[in-house]
Amino acid sequence: METVNYERLERLSTEAHPPRSISSITSRGWFLFALVFVLSALYMAQELKRGWVPWDEGVLAESAEHVLHGELPHRDYHELYTGLLSYVNAGAFRTFGTNLASMRYVLFIFFLAWIPAFYYAASRFVSAPVASAVTLLAVVWGLPNYAAPMPSWYNLFFATFGLAALLRYVEVQSRRWLIVAGICGGISFLFKVTGLYFVAGALLFLAFREQFNRNTRTEYRNETVWYRVFLVLSVFSYEALLLALLRKQANVATYLCFWFPNFAIGAAIIGCEFYGDGNQKRRFSLLFRELVPFGAGVALPIAAFLMPYLLTGSLSAFVTDLLVQPGQLLLSGSIQPNVHRLLVGSAVNLLLMGVVLLTRSKTAPELWEKVLLGVPLALLIPSVLLLTHQVRGLYQMAWSTIWVFAPFMVVLGAGLVVRRCVLNRLDPVQVQRSFVVLSVTAGCTLIQFPYTASVYFCYVAPLVVLSATAVVSLMERPPRLAVSGMMCFCFLFAVFQLTPGFVFHLGFEYAPDIQTVKLSFPRAGGLRVSPATAHDYEELGSLIQQRARGEYVLAASNCPEVYFLYGLRSPNRDFLNFSSDFGPGPEGVLSSLQVHDVNLVVLNHVDYMFVRPVPNDLHAALAREFPNHSEIGWFEVRWRP
Repeated sequence: METVNYERLERLSTEAHPPRSISSITSRGWFLFALVFVLSALYMAQELKRGWVPWDEGVLAESAEHVLHGELPHRDYHELYTGLLSYVNAGAFRTFGTNLASMRYVLFIFFLAWIPAFYYAASRFVSAPVASAVTLLAVVWGLPNYAAPMPSWYNLFFATFGLAALLRYVEVQSRRWLIVAGICGGISFLFKVTGLYFVAGALLFLAFREQFNRNTRTEYRNETVWYRVFLVLSVFSYEALLLALLRKQANVATYLCFWFPNFAIGAAIIGCEFYGDGNQKRRFSLLFRELVPFGAGVALPIAAFLMPYLLTGSLSAFVTDLLVQPGQLLLSGSIQPNVHRLLVGSAVNLLLMGVVLLTRSKTAPELWEKVLLGVPLALLIPSVLLLTHQVRGLYQMAWSTIWVFAPFMVVLGAGLVVRRCVLNRLDPVQVQRSFVVLSVTAGCTLIQFPYTASVYFCYVAPLVVLSATAVVSLMERPPRLAVSGMMCFCFLFAVFQLTPGFVFHLGFEYAPDIQTVKLSFPRAGGLRVSPATAHDYEELGSLIQQRARGEYVLAASNCPEVYFLYGLRSPNRDFLNFSSDFGPGPEGVLSSLQVHDVNLVVLNHVDYMFVRPVPNDLHAALAREFPNHSEIGWFEVRWRP
């Protein structure tokens, strides 16, 4: 078997792909980036205050207000996420005012910072005009579809920041970029534990990259054997850990969509390992020289965040709350990937790939060939868009095809990397760039587990777009016309079919935008919601204002927006559910309400997986204690004179 001289390849590749600095960007590149930045900012600005999911906004706002009053997440109240987001949102309240729009303003600022990071990453694979188109495609599939300041958006932003740092590290070999990437991973974790998926993807990339950091001098073969044992065990352990995680709430589609792409990444690492040069020196040392600065970067923000807990002796409260809350949500239910959608999406993707391969020319296409294929494609795109607008089944087929495209791209890209290893056609810089994007994307797709709702795909869709760009760059003769057509369709489908329907229709059917009425409460910040929702919350606010005697009321379960919108307080640390903080049984709840002189309760009866039904015995006790009642939408309001 012919071995690969990685040192020579690395040198030749660096000469072929010299590091590009900001000063090397052409005036056309700057103009295109500025145009993309302005268009993205304007498009996002018009969607910034559109729509809400009440319990999402409520839990974020309530947590931020607790922090604003000097409370410590997890210790003084039950925090749903890791905690950093509450500090960011508290800063938004202090800067822009205590209302729901303030949190979105800060999110918008991070979005503006994310655009150049994504553009930079895309420009590592394609020219400036194509990178501009790729960035616009990523924008319309991301934040505009759901502008709530959810921590998953910050996971996406910091995964992109970290990915850009790793791409820069591949080019310049300066370890400070590893530290920057690690810091991005640590901060992402502090927004939400799913930030660890980026960290996992980055670690897999560093294990892969070690194969390109080899010294051509022969060393004892025992070191190579031990290193390969270590590498195989590490990759196997990661894959086994993922299986153990996924099997808690899994079907066939779960494994194929979330585990198989990560398996492909692990298989590519091991495959390239055994097809490479066996004469390496100081392999453990080379690996840990990169793992240590990255790991230090991850640990630095986490250690700083945990310092108040260490100083106050409340670290155990942080750890317990961080582990218990996600577990309780997991027990409340899950949304498994739809097997039918997986089959339909896979079939359409395979069909499209087959058509592309059959029509792809082995040489540069002539003008008549471009016209012959381009004209039908130009007619097909608006026709299919019109049909998806009118036919629900075709809409779902289009969505399924795009959703399944994510694992297809990762697996295809991993296969192309292994193929280049086998055929000895490695360009180390290009392959490393592609692999880090694929590895991070494979890890971050796990954010859709265990709630594979359509909106969760939007949290990772920009990375899928970037992965597709990287995969096309690995192809020797990419089907440019087909890729351009797919990009146009996906862009138009997102803008005209997905975004108007908001999260409640996303991925199921086209629906017109009904988020047209501003909530009138000062704390709502002018968010636009549906007329029915605005009417219900205005009526609820009026009733609470008339009947509530003090600042404490009970609003459960999972309707924290009631506390925030009307300036009220929860009688215990948990503003989401009837937690054990109340004490055992209905008597514990009534006792806590009596201590805080609560004379009004709001019971949430919406049919939603995260809203637990009020237990019958508790409902009967509340009905006796609070005999007067009124029904407003899905709320039951009870009070006593």
